[in-house]
Amino acid sequence: MVDFDTPLLKAAKKLCDAYISLDMNNVEPLMSKNYQYEVLPECTDFPKLTKEGHIQAWEGILSSVNKAEVCIRHWRTVFKPRLISTTPR
Repeated sequence: MVDFDTPLLKAAKKLCDAYISLDMNNVEPLMSKNYQYEVLPECTDFPKLTKEGHIQAWEGILSSVNKAEVCIRHWRTVFKPRLISTTPR
């Protein structure tokens, strides 16, 4: 079990819990006013997004998901969140 006593781990847990709730209204208060989303290394296929753009993009993604799970299979495995969609591919 992870001990969430450090400020950084508390913030990370709040952010993960907010996204796993599948409601961007829980995520938005955790974002700064000048929030900007960008993919590194910089890629032409992924534009930089403002706070509003990021929220709008994720609202579309989360609206098609009915359940979020976090599965850790082995201690060496990287954290792998999994979103389960209600619509067929």
